Amino acid sequence: MGGRHLPWSYPSPTVSRLLKNENGILKDITKKNAPGLIQLGMVTDAIWTDFDNDKDLDFIIVGEWMPITFFENTNGTFKKLDNTIPYSTGWWYSLEKSDIDNDGDDDYLVGNLGLNYKYKATPTEPFEVHYHDFDDNGSKDIVLSYYNFGEKFPLRGRSCSSQQIPLVGEKFPTYNIFADSDMNSVYGEENLEKALSYSAKTFASVYIENKGQGNFEMTPLPNKAQISSINDFMIKDFDGDGNKDVLLAGNLFTSEIETTRNDAGNGLILKGDGMGNWKPLPTSKSGINIPLDVKGLQPVMVSNGIYILFGCNNSKLEVYHILKNKEKR
Repeated sequence: MGGRHLPWSYPSPTVSRLLKNENGILKDITKKNAPGLIQLGMVTDAIWTDFDNDKDLDFIIVGEWMPITFFENTNGTFKKLDNTIPYSTGWWYSLEKSDIDNDGDDDYLVGNLGLNYKYKATPTEPFEVHYHDFDDNGSKDIVLSYYNFGEKFPLRGRSCSSQQIPLVGEKFPTYNIFADSDMNSVYGEENLEKALSYSAKTFASVYIENKGQGNFEMTPLPNKAQISSINDFMIKDFDGDGNKDVLLAGNLFTSEIETTRNDAGNGLILKGDGMGNWKPLPTSKSGINIPLDVKGLQPVMVSNGIYILFGCNNSKLEVYHILKNKEKR
């Protein structure tokens, strides 16, 4: 059971739990069998998978401000593996498994914020969040920061920053003075050291190839899959050529007032070649066109074939019918 954050305390994580079914009663065995779940982070998705191919189920967890995190199963006890995929901390929203390259083990697709957003992140210049009572008024504040040529600056401008923390407006009476000030100057080095801080080092949605023996290779999906956040995947051989293809959808319509929403995605099919390479299909060929805030995909078998349900935030349920190897509404 994945935990998000404490109410009104983003990004303070709450506890994730491992529950064991004992004759219909779910018993919390987290402390004994999976202590790494405690205060793990803000979980968004998880999946059971035998990633080490030893014939028992392990699991992988992803979330906001989290690395792609692997838990290895040893006789029912789950150990969190550190730094399995370096520099993988991101805003992960979705996770799906399948044997993409047909070598007998699970590979993975992981949906992130995308590369077409205001926020940018790299391993050397991460995007960061800081949570602390910066103005000593008894209420904690959220501050976002970014790097520019090696220097760290506040993301939000003087106007928005001073509305949240009035002392900023008093300390920096003009926009020019504020624009020339880095994070330490604005919020204080001591305060930033005390703050709960997280950093994202990639916003790319990715394909992860399982190379075996605990080795994984992370590759960004094609650019057309990076134009918005990916909230869910469906992996299926849509065209019957023997290779797995991918249907993905997402968007993120909520953001702070001065940032435009992440709404460029219309849903996308990636045609796979069985080796981890992907070719985006245009809407004219796939039939997929859902410019909504899609949160989940679910295939449903009925008498005349497979239908795909698209659960969309603040909108109606969208339904597509897979017909003659093409997606039709």
